[in-house]
Amino acid sequence: MDDVDGVGCGGAGGGIGAGGIGAGGNRGKKGLNPYKHVAADIRKERLPPQDDLPPPPLRRFDDGSQLLFDWRRIHPSLLSRIVSQITDICWALVLGGILQFVFNKDRGHIAQHKEFDIDGFARKVKFGDKGNEPVQNIGVTSMAVSSLKNAMNHVRSEGIEKKNDRKKPKTFMLKGSFLPLRDTTPQTIIQLMESKGPVGLTLDLTCPLLELTDGIYTIPTPVDGMGRHVVTILAHGLTLAGDVFFEVQNTWGTHWGVNGYGRIIIPETTNDAFYLDEILDQKKKKK
Repeated sequence: MDDVDGVGCGGAGGGIGAGGIGAGGNRGKKGLNPYKHVAADIRKERLPPQDDLPPPPLRRFDDGSQLLFDWRRIHPSLLSRIVSQITDICWALVLGGILQFVFNKDRGHIAQHKEFDIDGFARKVKFGDKGNEPVQNIGVTSMAVSSLKNAMNHVRSEGIEKKNDRKKPKTFMLKGSFLPLRDTTPQTIIQLMESKGPVGLTLDLTCPLLELTDGIYTIPTPVDGMGRHVVTILAHGLTLAGDVFFEVQNTWGTHWGVNGYGRIIIPETTNDAFYLDEILDQKKKKK
C-alpha cells in the first residue's frame, strides 16, 4: 500500500523503528497528495481557548471563606499549569511565570501567547555565561539563590528568552522591572495584584506550610537562618470572620494544598512580597 507524504507504517525506513513512524514513505504514483486539502483543513481547526469561555464563579470554600478576586477567572489558560519542581528554582518559576503572565494577558488569542525559557533563565542567574552549557551533577539545592534581588536585576538587565522550539529559534527577549514591597499590608498587596498582576511572596519553609491541605496557613514571623520558598499570589478573599486571605499557586505539584493551590493569611505587614512594576523591553535578538 502506498503511503501519503510519508505518513503511515511503510515505505523506506518507515514503521516504528530507526526511521520513525512512517518516515520516508512515498507520495503515490504521480507524486501528488490527494489528501493535502484535508490535512490543511485539520491544521486550521482550533479548539476554543479557555479565555474565550465564560469565567467560572468565584469560589466559596467549605469553611465559608469566599474569593473576591481571582486572576484564574480572567485568564485560566495562562495560570492552569501546576509545576512540580525538581531543583530549587521556585524563585525562577515565580519571577518567570509572573513576567510571562503579564506579557501574555493582553495579547488576545491564545495563539499569540509566548512561552519563555524559565529553566534557561535559572541557569544563567546561577552560572552566568556558562548557563548555556550543560551542567553536570545539579543537586536539589544547588539551584537555590542567596539573593532574590540578583535574579530581579537579571530580569531587568538581561531579560528572559522566549522558549525554543524546533521551528523557531530563540529570537525574542523580554525584560521587566520587579520591585520589592516593604512594610506592606494585605490591602496594598490586593491593590497591586488587581492592577499589576500576580504578586510573588517569599515564605519560611515550615512544617505547617509543607503539610498544608485545604486549610488556611497563617504566615509566622520570619526566622533568621530558616530555609525560604517562593510562591505566587493569584487571588484574595475573606474568611467568615472577615479576615483577608490569599490563594497562592505553588511549585510542588498537585499533591500540595488542593491541586497545587493553598490559602494563606498575611498578618499585619510583610517585607517578603514583590511584583512586576512594568515590562521594560521586548525585542528580537540579533542572530
